[in-house]
Amino acid sequence: MTDQSAKLADAATGIDEAAQAGLVPQLSMMIRALFASPVRNVLFLLGFSLVTVILVSAYGQIRLNSWNRPFYDALARRDLTDFFVQLGIFLMIAGSLLILNVFQKFLNLMLRLKLREGLVRDLVGEWLMPRRAFRLAHAGPIGVNPDQRLHEDARHLTELSADLGIGLFQSAVLLVSFIGVLWTLSSGFIFNVSG
Repeated sequence: MTDQSAKLADAATGIDEAAQAGLVPQLSMMIRALFASPVRNVLFLLGFSLVTVILVSAYGQIRLNSWNRPFYDALARRDLTDFFVQLGIFLMIAGSLLILNVFQKFLNLMLRLKLREGLVRDLVGEWLMPRRAFRLAHAGPIGVNPDQRLHEDARHLTELSADLGIGLFQSAVLLVSFIGVLWTLSSGFIFNVSG
């Protein structure tokens, strides 16, 4: 029994060392796991599709921003024909952005699902290794109902990771695109700091 306790203590120490190894080793481990995953091709396709949809949506947001001037110019001139033309342009831009947002949400959910599928396959493969059930049974409270923990932890990790990654990328793209818009709009503005 003491020999088994020593093995469990060594395994726990190894896990602690891996957790404290730092960001770069953990990222390299995750990248290796991604490339070894059977769902990697689907994940790459979904990721590429999401990047494309986000970039096209950012372009649509810029077009919507540039649409404001002709619309308000038509209102100021009281030009009814140009007003309806601009209203039609707005409907096309807004409709396209709506379709892109729905498609982005669909791709986001599919990416979460496929990430979770790959993670659960990997975790179940690790869980079903020889003598793993015995070790889990003697691991204490953490080893109780590992199947339920596996499902909930995989769901939580994939949802947070996908939302964080997609949100960060989308925010960065919008920041860069609107900095460009603001830069061109304020090109004639001069700001004196010291006098």
